[in-house]
Amino acid sequence: MKHKKRRGNSRYYIFFALSLMAILALGLGIFYFMLHLPWLEVKHINITGNLVVPDSLIYETCNQHIGTNLFKVPTREIAAKLNDFSRIKSVKVRRRIPATIRLTINERKAFLYVKSYEGRLYPIDSEAIVMKSYSPIANEDIPIFSSYYTDEQLKSGVRLKKADLNKVIAMHKRVVQEASDYLPIISEYYLIDNTVYMIDARYGTRIIPSEEDMATQLKRYQFVQDNGNISRNKVVDLRFENQVVVKGAER
Repeated sequence: MKHKKRRGNSRYYIFFALSLMAILALGLGIFYFMLHLPWLEVKHINITGNLVVPDSLIYETCNQHIGTNLFKVPTREIAAKLNDFSRIKSVKVRRRIPATIRLTINERKAFLYVKSYEGRLYPIDSEAIVMKSYSPIANEDIPIFSSYYTDEQLKSGVRLKKADLNKVIAMHKRVVQEASDYLPIISEYYLIDNTVYMIDARYGTRIIPSEEDMATQLKRYQFVQDNGNISRNKVVDLRFENQVVVKGAER
């Protein structure tokens, strides 16, 4: 017995393919139409998240796109240019219909000042990346580390790798995590014989922080200091358990 060929299914496949092509063509047509709508031309650039990088510098990077159709704006290119700023850790660039580019800035936070051999201060973040300063005045309230880095070495965007600086950064991270109440009193860090010292900004006292129970030992030091038992410019060694050892001034 002969079977007839089924042709109905083929007609459905052809209809589906033609419908899909029509939808695709319509979508492309609408997109092409939107690329030429005058009311989709960029008129505003909104910036949020930047505390240190001036708005003017960010606008300078993006203003060329004012008047460009919103869907023609190269968001990745803008993000790449802004990420070249040493202060900017990341940035999100979003289109907002009808005519706005929105920039959300995530800045690197200043962690320490590195003092160069020539005496200038350079802010770095917790990853030891040198950041640009936009003010001639050092207006960020962070401790100073005097180094042997030269001005030439302390270029924006460079990651510093010397062991002494890494040791100081590790110590400052411990203070942030374990004894953050004492951050305002620390004005400076320095090293002698591979030992980290911190300076109490109020009294000039030089402190060798403990390797354990930092917060407890600093409270103990504070009690002794408040009771007037430590003269100025002394060295206080907190590495001994439950003790505040006061020494004569060191070099």
